[in-house]
Amino acid sequence: MASQSHPFDSYAAFTDIEALKAASSKPLRKSIRVNTLKTSVEKLQAHAVEKQWKLEPVPWCKEAFFVDRENRENALGKDLLHLLGHIYLQEAASMLPVELLGPLPGETILDMAAAPGSKTTQVAAKIGDRGVVVANDVQEKRLWTLKSALHRSGVTSCMVTRKVGQWFGGHATGRFDRVLCDAPCTAQGTSRKDSDALQYCSADNIGKMAKLQRELLTAAVHAAKVGGVIVYSTCTLTTEENEGVVSAILRSFPGQLEIVDPRTLDARFTSLDRAIEDSLLLQEKIGAEKPIPCVRLWPHVYDTEGFFCAVIRKIAPTRPAESHPMVRFQEERIPPGRAKELVRSLEEQFGTSFLHKGDHLFERGKQLLLTNEEISDFQLPVTDYSVGLPFALRLDEGRIRLDHETAALRGMEATGNICMLDDQQLNELLDGKDTTCDPSLFGDCLLQYQGLCVGVGLAREGKLKNRLPRWVVQKS
Repeated sequence: MASQSHPFDSYAAFTDIEALKAASSKPLRKSIRVNTLKTSVEKLQAHAVEKQWKLEPVPWCKEAFFVDRENRENALGKDLLHLLGHIYLQEAASMLPVELLGPLPGETILDMAAAPGSKTTQVAAKIGDRGVVVANDVQEKRLWTLKSALHRSGVTSCMVTRKVGQWFGGHATGRFDRVLCDAPCTAQGTSRKDSDALQYCSADNIGKMAKLQRELLTAAVHAAKVGGVIVYSTCTLTTEENEGVVSAILRSFPGQLEIVDPRTLDARFTSLDRAIEDSLLLQEKIGAEKPIPCVRLWPHVYDTEGFFCAVIRKIAPTRPAESHPMVRFQEERIPPGRAKELVRSLEEQFGTSFLHKGDHLFERGKQLLLTNEEISDFQLPVTDYSVGLPFALRLDEGRIRLDHETAALRGMEATGNICMLDDQQLNELLDGKDTTCDPSLFGDCLLQYQGLCVGVGLAREGKLKNRLPRWVVQKS
């Protein structure tokens, strides 16, 4: 049998192959998501007018837009709103799983394969500062990328763990209101941004991935509560890793799971009519006994990455919960009385403690971390990798210094020790330089610019020492 000349040739019975190949060779449209932990859609729209950006709504995500710019001299990634975590550069298709998951404030959510963090930060924005997000990944390097995304986005409601995803099925059975299983895959759908993506989709690799995906989705099903929702997603196009995996899981749990048609969840998901019909057509062509409503985004139909999603509801228990000894956080929770003493110097400096109702402080060495009551009360039988948002660093003599991450999140609440930056001062700081300031300022001060808190600086005798972190300093 002659080998196929292109991996997409196997989809000839399901879609327009030439259009698929043509679309997959074109660059992706830029898309951004508003981080509602820090800003609003209205503020982004005003910023876009000022920058002369043209915004087109992403149909399935109310906080997201495709961005077209005539002036592309400066990369979107260097825009101040992105550097400070007010917007997140994210491919439009990859926003869909979290939208279908539908997290709500106060819920407990598992992101089983969380790195690099775009979907985790999206989940966190949905639940706000109330609830628990357990963001899991297995690779150390990817966890650092995940933590960076969480910190830049100002996420306080997250606990990061380092385990294989399958672990949660037996050790956290029935613990989560919603589970996102964005599974590792052959990544055919990413060929628009990675020309090497199609090199990894041999029949052997597809088979190995499908096996891993079935294991992960099985664990996701066990980890969900009865009545809970599981979203399975991939950025590949193969039938074996998509409809095949979901169908296998439904067969494995008869009477315990049900597939959910996304269009019944929210009116905006009628934009997925074509994607659902494309999946049903594929299933019919391959002889599926009972086609199920999954979402298949072909790149040439939606002008996005190739993507797949399915929504599953757990309607009955799938395994007995096991008893495991719970493990304390690596970080120590600070009692309320001591926390009040620690933040007194912040109140004296800035006129506010930067703490809200329901906030809790933890410490790890000299680092103070900001999280919420729900995280504080949540336990798993595993040592966490990290928890919360950097809040402040303990110095000598009981003093503390506010961290950039909390300043960028809540710095506009301050009423004292504020340095209002002009354009020249801001540019000097973003170039990695020190700058000038009002000679009356002394010590740590908050740097504000046009309604944004840019970070923290150190003022002395009219000089302002640059303390912006490396991901904010653009050109140094």
